[in-house]
Amino acid sequence: MASLSTLRIQLRRAGESIAAPTLIVAMLAIRLGFSLAGWPGTDSEEGTMGLMALHIARGQDWPIFYYGQNYMGAGEAYVAAVFFHLFGPSLLSLRLAMLAFLLLFALALYQLARLLYGRTVAIFSLVLLSLAPRYVLTPEMRAVGGAVETLAFGSLAMLLAAWLAQTQPEESGKSWPKRRLLASFTWGLVAGLGLWSHWLVIPFLGCAALLLVLFSGREWLRHPVLPLLLLAGLVLGAFPLILYNLHAPSGQDSLSVFLALYSQNRYPGIPPTGLQLWLKKLAGTFLYSLPLATGMTPTCPLEALPFYGWRHGQSLSCAALYGGWSLGFLLLLASSLFLSLRPLWKLWQHSKGGLRGEKRRAQAVHASRLFLLLAGLITLLSYTVSLTAAQRPQSMRYLVGLLILTPALIWPPVYLFQQSLRPGVGNALQGQPSLLPYAVAPAERLRICTQRLLAGTALALLFLAFLEGTLANLPEISTAAERQQQYVALAATLEHWGVRHVYSGYWICDRLTFVSQEQVICATINPWLTRNDLVRYPPYYQEVSADPRAAYLFSDAQNGEFPLLSSQAHILASRHYRRVNLPGFVLYLR
Repeated sequence: MASLSTLRIQLRRAGESIAAPTLIVAMLAIRLGFSLAGWPGTDSEEGTMGLMALHIARGQDWPIFYYGQNYMGAGEAYVAAVFFHLFGPSLLSLRLAMLAFLLLFALALYQLARLLYGRTVAIFSLVLLSLAPRYVLTPEMRAVGGAVETLAFGSLAMLLAAWLAQTQPEESGKSWPKRRLLASFTWGLVAGLGLWSHWLVIPFLGCAALLLVLFSGREWLRHPVLPLLLLAGLVLGAFPLILYNLHAPSGQDSLSVFLALYSQNRYPGIPPTGLQLWLKKLAGTFLYSLPLATGMTPTCPLEALPFYGWRHGQSLSCAALYGGWSLGFLLLLASSLFLSLRPLWKLWQHSKGGLRGEKRRAQAVHASRLFLLLAGLITLLSYTVSLTAAQRPQSMRYLVGLLILTPALIWPPVYLFQQSLRPGVGNALQGQPSLLPYAVAPAERLRICTQRLLAGTALALLFLAFLEGTLANLPEISTAAERQQQYVALAATLEHWGVRHVYSGYWICDRLTFVSQEQVICATINPWLTRNDLVRYPPYYQEVSADPRAAYLFSDAQNGEFPLLSSQAHILASRHYRRVNLPGFVLYLR
């Protein structure tokens, strides 16, 4: 009997040891499979990142920022340039760089979840995040800058801060391990790289920094080398950002650019103000952006939601569906906050003489949980108050940092289930299950069964929602692949005809230029056939405008990237351009 029990323990430990690597491999394999199939579809902004990587791989350019956006780092392009050298320039090679960042995120999140919530929560977090609903996968795989780095560097910063807080030596004269030196430097490096990559990571860096100050402040006073190493790592990681801003022209520094984009008004005509604007921000956030950004499968268009349109018989049900998801998210968030604050408050009440040993470690665990949740709340609040929430709620990639909260949101139902397995004990951190005792009162047995039912239902619904979202991507693969093939065929046709330069819209140009590997150069114009205000790489426009025989390219009636208008057709006909219809496009040649 003893040997059978030992075998069971060994099998359970073996299963636990291989579960995390298996799930991480599955996460990467699912995303690689979608990329090989041509989904998610690419666009011109990803084409811009591809062109940056191409220039780096050739040694032609060494950009600090994403072209035309002087606050978002070019880290994805530099990593992609390595894959371009290994496998050749392509969209797939570009997205392999995203998988590298995603691997870093998965490893960091698993360790963070295990450190704060236990192995059960960590494994289930990987189960969910290995799946790929559309608006979870898209920011992870499209190389448009900042999103996947926010996940990687935000989770790493929280992990290092939580570990440093929990493992702080208590005795002032005791030598501390060299690992703390390395961890402090690494935290600074991660924070610097995160700041360079995208400022979406700031809530997580700020909360991680506060956690460090609270739990490592005295240690820093005793050993100043620790904060000095942290500062050195920060300067090294953020060096490109610092270097640029030391010489940035007035109004072009990173902070000014970021604030201008954050507050930019994109409403045509007079925007709503006052209460109407705030209601639209709330509707955009909680009836659209938040549900989709956190894994819900889109079932209703934005135009069917209140404050964005109205469709009889659809708008109320859509608002209830999306709003219900957001309500569930907020309930899990509030539950996790309560479970973090309650023990922290009890420890604080008994900490007048100072906490030591396991109690101090428990305090660090609960505080780390609280600061992780606070970072998520700041992310959600900053998005809600921005004009983007009202004007472009489809830009939910600005909420990508909420995925770092996945373990914290899973924790309440897991905790509830573990409490039912160990009534009256409920060691959620250790998570040691036991069988339901038979000698319990019927009321107690009913309570335990209810707990299990609620917790199991919540976890099952989350899993099924993410699974359904992953399967819902499959019908879209053929459309995305077909459109990409049209670009490949277009580039080949233009090269064959000797058409080297074209004018087109923003959502066509850099995609076409990247697909053709710069054999066709496209300059961005507006609907009035003049230079677009947003030109990512000015040398392209200069080269095309110097060619008097440059062609004009439009999308056909089925594609809205840069549709042909009757006024444009009239102007080009008067300039003696002839029209050529191509699959997916309309071309005007002189």
